[in-house]
Amino acid sequence: MNIKNNILDLADNYDTFFIDVFGVLYDGISLFENTLDTLEKLKKMGKSIVIVSNTSQTSADAKFGYAQRGMIDGVHYDKVVTSGSFLNYFITNYNDEFKKMVNLINGTFKSLFVAYEDVFEGTFIKKVEEYDEADFIYMGPPRTSSGSVRIDDLTENGEPVDIMDVVSKDWSKLKNSDGTQGLSEFAMLLEMCLNKNKILLIANPDIFAHGSVDHSSKKVPIITQGCLGKYYEKLGGKVVYFGKPYPGIFEYAKTLVPRAQKIAMIGDTPWTDTLGGNISGLDTILTLTGIPEEFLKKFDNSLSVSEKIDKFLHQVSPKMASDSENVIPTHIIRRFAA
Repeated sequence: MNIKNNILDLADNYDTFFIDVFGVLYDGISLFENTLDTLEKLKKMGKSIVIVSNTSQTSADAKFGYAQRGMIDGVHYDKVVTSGSFLNYFITNYNDEFKKMVNLINGTFKSLFVAYEDVFEGTFIKKVEEYDEADFIYMGPPRTSSGSVRIDDLTENGEPVDIMDVVSKDWSKLKNSDGTQGLSEFAMLLEMCLNKNKILLIANPDIFAHGSVDHSSKKVPIITQGCLGKYYEKLGGKVVYFGKPYPGIFEYAKTLVPRAQKIAMIGDTPWTDTLGGNISGLDTILTLTGIPEEFLKKFDNSLSVSEKIDKFLHQVSPKMASDSENVIPTHIIRRFAA
């Protein structure tokens, strides 16, 4: 298994890079060391850099957040495509299919979600208060009164729930380790949506992310919107996703770099970044930071690094992907930054 050290080892092979943020450039708390220097080096080499992120934020909001961390438009990257902005673009251009949506922030379950309503600006979407009036229901980032939903804190009959089994479980029976409500409120919401025959809009297909909670430096797996979508599909509901791994966001990103000859998608998640890039005809580069790092730490220490990576790609990743045949990257690098 040929593992390169960083992206500069592969830079000569491509003129354009699509780059994920969380787990590649950023660890949930701060940018990885030397990330800004490496991005600048790529730009000085004449490479085009497009950030392609599954965040529900608009691209403008994402750029503002990047700037606060020193990552500057035009200096470190050229364009930003978020799943939130792609949702806005799609609805703006295909508005006849989207007549109304429910405003969850003012609805019955308002405490369960973060708004990010900017994604609907300029779309002529009519937001309604009652679920019965909505043609589609938008799911923002899931939250509870105590904050993000930690997968590592979920139990079933007192036993910990494995991260790969969350979607297959009955959420009404999952509790937090202290006995408080786990996913039962979300189960109630999704059952209600199903009974009303509603279609969900999901602007972040990620099932989970590793992030910090309570302003601590400890990273834990937290549920994201894609997990709600997958559970809803398991119940028999219909979901429309915007973001990786679905080809639409990649095709849209390509229009922003019309002169690109050779594009590679860099990401840490085989079932979104790698899968989506492969399906869209791009070369794919997997970093061993982010999600792979978290899984590799959990594997038996008697395994070699190559054996751990092989297990991650051929056993774990296919279980998480909608297309298990396209989760193998073209290249693997230890980390993005040099």
